[in-house]
Amino acid sequence: METEIATNHSTLTLVSAKAFLIAHPVGIAIVSGVAVGAGTYFLMNKFLKKKEQEKPVEA
Repeated sequence: METEIATNHSTLTLVSAKAFLIAHPVGIAIVSGVAVGAGTYFLMNKFLKKKEQEKPVEA
């Protein structure tokens, strides 16, 4: 049975990232924290911009 080796750059990057996260639980915590923080930031901006647009402009 033949073994296929990943030679594509993006595949190698993905595989190495997975290996890093599996080997280093602190890396998982950091990546998760960044993902949650970024998601919260973008959601807050989305909702705050909607509220600013809904306010009538007083002259």
